[in-house]
Amino acid sequence: MSWDIYIQDLPAVASMADVPDDFSPRPIGEREAIISKVREAVPIADLVDRDWLFIKANEIDISIQLHLEDGEQVRFMVAHVHGGAQSAACIGALLRHLGLRAHDTLTGDLFDGFSLDEGL
Repeated sequence: MSWDIYIQDLPAVASMADVPDDFSPRPIGEREAIISKVREAVPIADLVDRDWLFIKANEIDISIQLHLEDGEQVRFMVAHVHGGAQSAACIGALLRHLGLRAHDTLTGDLFDGFSLDEGL
């Protein structure tokens, strides 16, 4: 079981309900640049294959799937949180480093970095 958080190009709105119906997210970057930025923010991120990064440490258990548009452009990423009391803080730090926002699939709203227990 995992708690899924979609990291993507989202508009500057207060909640997901405020995202315009006709909004179309842009790709978030080139594959190699995104992987590099993830590793800058979280040096323990391990690239397992072309589109999966695993972050496992004491209190952190996350797998991140890159969703590629044309083989090189990352359309969005999904952080699958499998547990760990510090996983939400890790994703929050990653979002700040990337300058991106995220959609929390449990709440249906923007990810706030504080709802790990609710999500699991």
